[in-house]
Amino acid sequence: MKKEKFTFRQRWFPTEDDAEEIDNAKGAINSMGMLQLFGRWGRSLSLLGVLSWVGYQSVGNNIEYSEGQRVGVVNKISEKGLIWKTKEGQLSLEGRTSTGDYTGAGVWDFSIDRKTHRDENVEQLYSNLQKYMEEGKRIKLTYKQDFAVWPWRADTTYLIQSVQPLD
Repeated sequence: MKKEKFTFRQRWFPTEDDAEEIDNAKGAINSMGMLQLFGRWGRSLSLLGVLSWVGYQSVGNNIEYSEGQRVGVVNKISEKGLIWKTKEGQLSLEGRTSTGDYTGAGVWDFSIDRKTHRDENVEQLYSNLQKYMEEGKRIKLTYKQDFAVWPWRADTTYLIQSVQPLD
C-alpha cells in the first residue's frame, strides 16, 4: 500500500477536504474527518497561543517601561503565592491640598523583584518596609516598571528599587 505525503499546511491547518483525504489515506471511517479537523486546529491554536505568550514574556521582561517615585504609608507587606512566593505590598498614596495638609489619594500595589538584576537587596528592602509599616512612617519608594514580568519574579510590574523614610 502506497503511503501518501501531505504538506505541512494539510497536516496542521487542514480544510474539511484535507481531513477527508487524510482519513481515506489511513483507511479510516469518514465520520472521524471532522473530529480530526477540529483536533488539529485546536492543537495548532494552542501551540500558537503558548508560543505567543512565551515570546511576549521573553521580550517584555527585558524592557523597562517606566521609572519613578511614590510617597505614602505602607499599609500591607506580605509574601504570597501557591508555587512561587513573591513579596508584595500596598502603599496608601498621599496628595497635598492647597492648605498644605496631606490627604489620601488611593492605594498602589507594588512588588519586590526576586531577580536582583538592578543591585537591589531584596531582604533589606522587605525588612525596611516591614519596619516602616509598623512605625506608620511616611516613605518614598523608588520603582521601575517592566513591560512584562514572569510570574515567579513578582505579581505586579512595579518593582521597588529603594525605600527612604520621610521626616
